[in-house]
Amino acid sequence: MNVAVDGPAAPFWEKGKEMYYTRYGQLELSCANCHEQNYGNFIRADHLSQGQINGFPVYRLKDAKLSSIQNRFKGCIRDTRAETFKPGSPEFIALETYVASRGNGLSVEGPSVRN
Repeated sequence: MNVAVDGPAAPFWEKGKEMYYTRYGQLELSCANCHEQNYGNFIRADHLSQGQINGFPVYRLKDAKLSSIQNRFKGCIRDTRAETFKPGSPEFIALETYVASRGNGLSVEGPSVRN
């Protein structure tokens, strides 16, 4: 992964970083609450990742199909009991830019397989 975080991408990266640390929904959870503070712990029989997306798209066994990172974002936000954004929205593009940059230096491993 080698995601640019400067130039034209900078405003998206900044907004995505802000979103990553913002608490959403009735459960008041941010991405960082799970992927930084609880990395490696289990959630619904799956290990929490460090919040990198180098394995996306993923083949989700429970859905029997490929799933995009924006679809995963939608599920996470829904699980916080918040109103989610639409795939392709500026919010999800910003969040994807920031989260992808967290994996800079990692090899691309997608598609991967998850429950």
